Amino acid sequence: MFDSEMLMNLFKPIQNLAGVMIVIHYVAPAHFIGGILIAFGLLTRWTIIAQIPILIGAIAINFVGEMNSSNLIKAIVIFLICLFFLFYGSGKRSADYYFKMQQ
Repeated sequence: MFDSEMLMNLFKPIQNLAGVMIVIHYVAPAHFIGGILIAFGLLTRWTIIAQIPILIGAIAINFVGEMNSSNLIKAIVIFLICLFFLFYGSGKRSADYYFKMQQ
């Protein structure tokens, strides 16, 4: 989150496209806040919906710029895990389930 220079280097292949600064300011907070929410199981599906465009971009950057196979595999695995939790939900040990049972 603090290494914006590295994030800019990742976006070098698409730096001439419009809206790159908006994307850069979306990626870091969405990952930070989204990761915390997913870890606690709070608003899981909504948070994963916010993460999916970032993961698609992480997969696409490997094909546009320099191919890094380890980053590509990580992005694909995390993308598949997010798709699983998008359809399955957060489970019985999550904050979503706890708050639903309190009603």
